[in-house]
Amino acid sequence: MTGYGLVWLPWPLVIGCIILGSFAFAYSFPLLPFKDKKRLRDFGWLKILVLAGVWTISTSVLPILASGGNITEYPFEIMVRFAFIFTLCIVFDIRDMQADLQNNIYTLPHKVGIRNSYRLIKFTLLLFVILSIAQYLHYPFEKRLAGALATAIITWIVVVYLRKHPSERAYLGLADGVMLVYAALILIY
Repeated sequence: MTGYGLVWLPWPLVIGCIILGSFAFAYSFPLLPFKDKKRLRDFGWLKILVLAGVWTISTSVLPILASGGNITEYPFEIMVRFAFIFTLCIVFDIRDMQADLQNNIYTLPHKVGIRNSYRLIKFTLLLFVILSIAQYLHYPFEKRLAGALATAIITWIVVVYLRKHPSERAYLGLADGVMLVYAALILIY
């Protein structure tokens, strides 16, 4: 599929994929030109922005460009996606707090605390809902709005559950699963 994509996709899109792939690779492997060979994830304040940015661009900007659209015509789609992904990134940063601390990585939850991290999750979910409503007002499609609102409710239920019952399986199944729920609800509706 990658070979097919390189041949048939427009070059600006291929270049965008290469840049995003480089960010994704540098997230886990030391590519930065520092003498202590740091990865992007080693910069706690940058970790969440890189993850949310790469996921947002990969799941909204690139598909818009691939379909021949202009990203300026879809500002709400990009902002909605960023708010949703950022919410999930905070959830995973909370999960990773102990491991990050052992590696001297100070992420957003370390800087603002657990209680404020959950407040930020509430805020970003509320922002997701507000932006989804703004998107609906711009592109009135009731079923898409219903899917987004249902996703926000399900996401909050998952966050509350994970706060009380944190486990690796629950995070991977539920928090990651919320992304699939969002996609499925948008497609079903």
